[in-house]
Amino acid sequence: MDEPELRDLLRRFREGTCTEKEKELLELWFDQTSVQSDWKWTDAQAREHTRQQMLNGIQMQIKETDRHPERLWRYLSVAASVALLMVAGAWWLLHSGNGRDRVADYRQTAVKPGTQQAMLTLSDGSSVLVDGAARGVLSRDGDMTVLKTDQGNLEYRKDSAGRASGGRNTLLVPRGSTFKVTLPDGTVAWINSATRMTYPAGNTGNERLVELSGEAYFEVSPDKKRPFKVLSGGTEIIVTGTHFNVNAYEDEEDVVTTLAEGQVLVSREGKQAVLKPGQQALSNDSGKLTVRGVDVEGSLAWKEGYFVFDDMELRSVMKMIARWYDVQVVYEGDIPPLRFGGTFSKSKDLDGLLSYLGQLSNIHFKQQGKKIMVKQ
Repeated sequence: MDEPELRDLLRRFREGTCTEKEKELLELWFDQTSVQSDWKWTDAQAREHTRQQMLNGIQMQIKETDRHPERLWRYLSVAASVALLMVAGAWWLLHSGNGRDRVADYRQTAVKPGTQQAMLTLSDGSSVLVDGAARGVLSRDGDMTVLKTDQGNLEYRKDSAGRASGGRNTLLVPRGSTFKVTLPDGTVAWINSATRMTYPAGNTGNERLVELSGEAYFEVSPDKKRPFKVLSGGTEIIVTGTHFNVNAYEDEEDVVTTLAEGQVLVSREGKQAVLKPGQQALSNDSGKLTVRGVDVEGSLAWKEGYFVFDDMELRSVMKMIARWYDVQVVYEGDIPPLRFGGTFSKSKDLDGLLSYLGQLSNIHFKQQGKKIMVKQ
């Protein structure tokens, strides 16, 4: 999102003429500003309070910057830094849906399935809202041209006129979205909801290092001289060319690596495991690293547009639902340790899925706008 677009969006936000979609995009810009900082949020309330302070402060400057447009972008950077400094040293929760809850009558507001959204941050710190951009050349970064394809995906292509960049790019895919990107080395990545992925902006160096928080499936371009590495928390996955999935959400206990094709080396705190196709590694902060056989198709079903619950605990089921439909789940009273099985299309509205889960158990689901109340 460039300066004129942001200025216009902020003005319409102040005037109350923003559409719901534009409000979501503005909040996504705010989230990405947070991602670029080293500061962390104490909780969702602190994040929301700071968001309002940022927006209020920015709005107060809009009239002044209208007379001096060149000052706006500089002011935005300073405003973001000041607001973030106010909560320095606290803990940031990337995927908190709090602050965006909208309470409404369920009969009036059906929660729809996710879409294809992402924000790209280039090595110079500038950001682009991909879903709002036109098809074609999106940007240039070093010796790479970043394209938005006709399908709405991102693709990096070599630009002979540019100079190789040692920088890194970041893709932020919010709750309620998935995204696909072809990286500079030719590796294709499918990125799940509520995921942040940082990767090289060019195709140089002795290794290809990706940092992941969330979930992604990779089809790695073979290159034995330059291993492809994924870092998720304290887990490192190393491959040369293969197909695999990494589930590494911050609110989950384990980093789960599933191999579909080829071979990967998974390491955690001095322990190592080599996976074969059809195997899955589970690792966590306690130093655990275990390997088990798994239904690969079930583990990768999210990429094909399905939920697959294989004897899955209710709370794990609801985490998946919350990420895809961008809702908050609240539990009322004691909830028994129920498990669910089944395959469900992610293209269906939320009410149908909750209705089916309710029929399978004695659990009641009540929807209030973007909040789901769960009770026995």
